[in-house]
Amino acid sequence: MATQEEHPLIAEYRRFSPGSETLAERSTAVFPGGDTRSSAHYGPYPLVMDHGSGCHITDVDGHELLDFMNNFTSLIHGHAHPAVVAAVKEQASKGSAYAATSLNQIELAELIVERVPSIEQLRFTSSGTEGTLMAIRCARAATGRQKIMKMEGGYHGSYELAEVSLVPDPNERGSLDAPVSLPIDKSFPESVLRDTVICPYNEPERAEALIDTHAQDVAAVIVEPVLGSMGMLPASHEFLAALRRATERHGIVLIFDEVITLRLGDGGAQSVYGVIPDLTCMGKIIGGGLPVGGVGGKRELMQLFSPSQENPVMHASTFSGNALTMAAGKAAMEAYTGDEVKRINALGERLREGCNHAFQQAGIKGQALGMGSLTNLHIASNGVLHDARDSIAGMIAAGHIPRLLHLCMLRRGVASASRLMFCVSTAMGESEIEQAITALHESLAELGPYVASERPLLVA
Repeated sequence: MATQEEHPLIAEYRRFSPGSETLAERSTAVFPGGDTRSSAHYGPYPLVMDHGSGCHITDVDGHELLDFMNNFTSLIHGHAHPAVVAAVKEQASKGSAYAATSLNQIELAELIVERVPSIEQLRFTSSGTEGTLMAIRCARAATGRQKIMKMEGGYHGSYELAEVSLVPDPNERGSLDAPVSLPIDKSFPESVLRDTVICPYNEPERAEALIDTHAQDVAAVIVEPVLGSMGMLPASHEFLAALRRATERHGIVLIFDEVITLRLGDGGAQSVYGVIPDLTCMGKIIGGGLPVGGVGGKRELMQLFSPSQENPVMHASTFSGNALTMAAGKAAMEAYTGDEVKRINALGERLREGCNHAFQQAGIKGQALGMGSLTNLHIASNGVLHDARDSIAGMIAAGHIPRLLHLCMLRRGVASASRLMFCVSTAMGESEIEQAITALHESLAELGPYVASERPLLVA
């Protein structure tokens, strides 16, 4: 329920969404804090959805919203794509999961191998989290080493190694030359922090120096070609090339986490950058909207999973490669052609241009960054952002304003992640991009007086 001191824009959101508020209160009885998925939660409560079609979702109050969240980039074709629906219906009538291989599983794997430069063989998993976990275990088995190196601000799933220094505290994170491994919460054992070397993002020389220093202990370097949780910050080519050079020099396995970025090119971001890792982690778009993940790479590495090996890397996962997901994924990936890749990447560029113009016109410090069909709005910044430290500095300076902007956009029929991440689906065209840009203009105009009085440092 609203409090007497509640911000006027939050009160407007409550008036907009009474049905969602009622269900949010009901959910607190069965979910801690009313939440079963941390990334999808936002205050004062999330909208509750009733259905989706194409690029739109409709909430329980009957509001139709343009969906730029697409289940955090996984719905490359939006909701209920006809080919995906047909494939799922057909497969559901045959059974959803077997403890056996299906034809769709083989054909989806063949499609991925054909497209992604680094992948000669692969294994499906049930989530992107599981995909990165198995990639790390493969690297450890291949090298006989224990530690991994990950990027400061990088996110690779819901387990400790994947979340070390996810949101590094400015008072504890150390220098760029030797970043400190920090836990994200109180569940982290000290052993995980000792086993994780933190590398600054987009710092080629520092990265090579850190790899050289820790080489004898490091099994793998894992990196996102676009730093997703820190606001879709693209890696420089020089940075990824430096990681490739240094890992090859020391026999370290280079892992690209392309769970988000596989959409950026026919063969993922690696095909755009021209930097080829040893292993690639996948998820999101390869499942057609159903739970999925995967890891693939060089044949000699992937053979470490083979049951024919004397002591294979253990990977047993009940729903990995399940028939229903494989049918949906095959249909989705077949529909995601090279022409569609180029088209939605261009739409993403237009979205960023329009959003940057909206910030300039409103006189509020902010900018849209990203790559291809992936975009994130950054409040409090109109300079160059290239790493987690820059992004976190902006978050601190922006305070509560991004939260208010998110709620304003929802009331104008545009849904993004609460951290202001937007992704374009193939269900969208130029009119949807213009609708989002218009909504941002209107939202910033409404927000302007509050920015001036509550966060004047954000006035441009």
